[in-house]
Amino acid sequence: MEMSDQREARTPGRRPSTTRASIVDVALDLFERCGYESTSVDQIAEAAHISRRTLFRYFPGKAAIAWGEFDEQIHLMLDYLDAVPDEVPLRDALADALVEFNTFPDSQTDVHRTRMRLLLEVDELQAHSTLVYADWRRAVAGFVAHRRSESVDDLTPASTAHAALGIALSAYRLWVHEPDADQSRLHELLREGTQILA
Repeated sequence: MEMSDQREARTPGRRPSTTRASIVDVALDLFERCGYESTSVDQIAEAAHISRRTLFRYFPGKAAIAWGEFDEQIHLMLDYLDAVPDEVPLRDALADALVEFNTFPDSQTDVHRTRMRLLLEVDELQAHSTLVYADWRRAVAGFVAHRRSESVDDLTPASTAHAALGIALSAYRLWVHEPDADQSRLHELLREGTQILA
């Protein structure tokens, strides 16, 4: 056991087990109360009762913490799309996938709203989104390309992926500014938006 880990084990009040999700919860709370720019990695580590070094084992930087487990969610969406029967119309399949990808426990509504407000409004997180959303678009483009027997770089798969991302972001921009909107309202916006897809 490393010395830093020994110190953490003796820290009063330390959480029984540190997970990516617990670090994200702590960070989002700090971002909400103190502001993203004003919150340091050291503050997040201290609030999570872990060392800075341990935090970086879970996340490469502060921006990645705000995104949480987005990469794992993309893998789940890929699994979901792989299981969609071929007879389901493409637009319906994409609408269902958007809703599935953006479904969370009702108890997490406020936390999810906080995260999405940050991702939509903080410049540093917007810059980081270029990399993250590229993986998301490739997942959607791959599904469309498979359905059409085309390449992910062909016009329709690529443009459909961009359109689907635009729909999701537009739905979230509306949703985060409706204080009383619940998850069903988000799903309604997502399905409404997908009507523009072919």
